[in-house]
Amino acid sequence: MKKLCVLALVALVVSAIASLASRAWAQGKASPYSAKSEPFATDRDEGEDSEDYLAPTDFLLDAAGESFYVASEGFSQLRRVRVDGSGESETLDLSFKPFKMRFFPDETRVAIVGGVDGKLAIVEVATKVDSVVKPCPMRIIAEYSVGRSPADVAVRSTPDGDLLYVADRFNGRLVELSAGDGTPLRTWNVGREPFCLDATPDGRKVVVADRLTEMPANKAFSCAKVFVVDLESGESQAVELCNADNLLQDMTLTPDGRFALISCVRGNTLHTASGVAGGWLNANGVLCVDVEKATLTEFFVLDNARLAAGNPWGLACSGDGERLAVAIAGTDEIVFLPLKRLIQTAEERPNWARPGYSSAAYSDLPVVDAQLPFRMRASFGFKGMRQIIARGNDVYALSYFDDVVCKATLKLSPPFKRFVEGAYEGIPEDPPRALDEDDALSNDGSTFRFTKLESKFPTDGVEIERFFARLAPKPRLTTRRRGEIVFHDATACLEQWMSCATCHPDGRCDGLNWDLLNDGSGNAKSSKSMLLTHETPPCMVSGVRATGEIAVRAGFPHILETNYEEENALAVDEFLSTMRPVPSPSLVDGQLSESARRGKGVFERIGCSSCHNGEFYTDMRLHRTGSQDVNDQIEKFDTPTLIEVWRSAPYMNNGEYPTIRDVLEKARHGVKDGRYDALSQREQDDLIEFVLSL
Repeated sequence: MKKLCVLALVALVVSAIASLASRAWAQGKASPYSAKSEPFATDRDEGEDSEDYLAPTDFLLDAAGESFYVASEGFSQLRRVRVDGSGESETLDLSFKPFKMRFFPDETRVAIVGGVDGKLAIVEVATKVDSVVKPCPMRIIAEYSVGRSPADVAVRSTPDGDLLYVADRFNGRLVELSAGDGTPLRTWNVGREPFCLDATPDGRKVVVADRLTEMPANKAFSCAKVFVVDLESGESQAVELCNADNLLQDMTLTPDGRFALISCVRGNTLHTASGVAGGWLNANGVLCVDVEKATLTEFFVLDNARLAAGNPWGLACSGDGERLAVAIAGTDEIVFLPLKRLIQTAEERPNWARPGYSSAAYSDLPVVDAQLPFRMRASFGFKGMRQIIARGNDVYALSYFDDVVCKATLKLSPPFKRFVEGAYEGIPEDPPRALDEDDALSNDGSTFRFTKLESKFPTDGVEIERFFARLAPKPRLTTRRRGEIVFHDATACLEQWMSCATCHPDGRCDGLNWDLLNDGSGNAKSSKSMLLTHETPPCMVSGVRATGEIAVRAGFPHILETNYEEENALAVDEFLSTMRPVPSPSLVDGQLSESARRGKGVFERIGCSSCHNGEFYTDMRLHRTGSQDVNDQIEKFDTPTLIEVWRSAPYMNNGEYPTIRDVLEKARHGVKDGRYDALSQREQDDLIEFVLSL
């Protein structure tokens, strides 16, 4: 008995140390150059609450390597900054919040998309004389309306003029339009929330990837989609991915255009969420799609066994196609992969190792030819590293939350020793320090210049030099902004596997079912949007959390498996409670259409408003819906708000129904007495139009 008590005491001490170590990293230990280390904005003078953040969403580097072009969501601007820090930065105001942009082939113009209402601006940035491109004062030469919250753009030159391809996110379309006058030429339906795209160098195809699945969540298979569109024939092919491949964030093509590489989170949705460690719930990686065959070649895992790369985002290939660099938004890192070797190994893998098995399935076998090579990771400590550019041996990554450009220079001196995975297990390394602290402190954003951090040596024969440069003064965070950072921070998770945003991208839902242990086991529930979660308690589909505040505090230990600090939980509360609905694509000039206005009357007449009532269209009560799983221990489920229901599919507690029409016609939700069937076809359509307009 005495021995058992001693062992228990030792285990308790070890557990406490591990908890403290995890807490130190996840709850505030960050680079001294990071916005996360700044005191709370509650230290501001009374009344000072503005959020003056550059919030860069995308950037380009010209062919000469002389100037960055930076899209600022926070200031609705395009900025031009000299790489060497010379001269003053230039700004151009835009009429919308820019999201993504692309050079035209001759680099004299930039196409920029963004804005909730859908805008595309063409900006002249340079002139070309005798094949020499010279910067000129930036000016908008055209602006067009296109779609709803466009998420990406590509440019294609043809003998008849330049064409633009836009990912029309909330209309689920790929749109082709003339760069000359903005006339839409062709459209393709490409699923739910097309989020990234690219055109092949030969101009024959466009590859577009959806961010989220649109499939029923209660089936054994659900994933986002990738489409390869043949621009000559106009036909599109869907690529078959693997189960729960979701949260597709960014895309790049290999220099020859043969493969599309897409950052992705692969969820283990068929598991009970009893623990996050070791990748039990998800893996973070890169989808490799053969463009010509429109097939999945492989899923390249970015995680190490006990230290994950939570929430991968931007990707960039080296010019020779040898290497791939990936920006990890949740862990503040850049990961290098030997791309050419990866693809070669995947194509020569054993017959039994089908696409999707990835390195985790066969990298430890004694058959050398079947082993996928190592990853090289370089951390920076700057939050929200999303977009990325590769140029020679240099890689640049853009920090959304810190208004910083990070730079990693890869120096190789073979021979190399094979990388040992175990070197990255345990608590991650401290964020890099500046070699000259005085130099780092003077890097205050007044002048764009790179400050060198300590180098990293991931394996023999490899050195990664690290630098950072501020695009603006170091952000001073409001409580809301700090909460947004914590919400997207995978270092707040045990082993860095995920962040809150992994299952709740943009604070909304990922379209998948998860079997959480807060309401029993074996009864997966659909992921809920967190919009209005504090205003419409109870929380969770089964209503097991009485308030949004309780739900936030339960998420840290029960999902991310880390302790929480109250100030961080309060900050997340502030972030979630200040999220605002995105206007529905069904609205006309911000107002209900004629059909939706008629549908509002139908909604009230047939009794939908008996449960979905009030400002947020919910009575905030639990009801028997008849949709419980056989393993459910409860029969009543939360009445969700209908605000923004147009983007929160699939529906019902089990995620069985992809559309609102399915909810009414198949689930018979709220209309089992025939009230819906008694409506005319026009009344049914009007009702659905109203609901999708909320």
